[in-house]
Amino acid sequence: MPYGPRGIYRLIPSLTWQCDEQVSVALERGLERGGPRARIVDLGAGGRRISPGTVALDFVAGDGTDVVGDVHRLPFADGSIDLLFATGLFEHVADERGVIAEMRRVLRKGGIAHVEVPFLEQYHADPIDCRRLTVQGLELEMRAAGFSTIRAGAHIGPTVTLLNTAARWCSLWLEGESRPAKAASFGCFALLSVLFWPLRFLDALLKRKKGAHALAMGVYFTGEKA
Repeated sequence: MPYGPRGIYRLIPSLTWQCDEQVSVALERGLERGGPRARIVDLGAGGRRISPGTVALDFVAGDGTDVVGDVHRLPFADGSIDLLFATGLFEHVADERGVIAEMRRVLRKGGIAHVEVPFLEQYHADPIDCRRLTVQGLELEMRAAGFSTIRAGAHIGPTVTLLNTAARWCSLWLEGESRPAKAASFGCFALLSVLFWPLRFLDALLKRKKGAHALAMGVYFTGEKA
């Protein structure tokens, strides 16, 4: 599905900010290991393009989608991929362990998997939303499937969690089925998004705190196929 905010929400400032962006770090590491011809696949890409050579896979056709397929049954040969991305994917699938098993199958020995999942992010169906994981929980899932840890931690911090929750909480009071109620609810969220937007960068300081992961909006795992 489309990556990032959709519809009218694209017109307002996003309260989400990655205080410890890890996609580019994983990409650099994958290119170091696999070389310039490394085969890279982005699962559930939603139209984004991580690098010019990345194969974007999604379950629906769309702009920027190279392969239409099911992440539970990846259309790639065993041991044929050097680097796999699965960001914002696990919460939207019926069987995340099945997806992890498929990722391990198609990765070559020593290949890298980079996964990002929500921890305290609000519900967001795409078309379903059915799980959350802590840093430790995500790492345990990946290690149980045969991956060794390269890096793991929080990449979206506590301030973003707080700001998004506050903006959604306030707009919820105005929510309703009528057009005026919908307009008021959206207007409230848009106004708070504008007011709160500069505060999200406080996570650049909070990410240094030992307990920041306990209030993180999103966590990540980068590991290799053992």
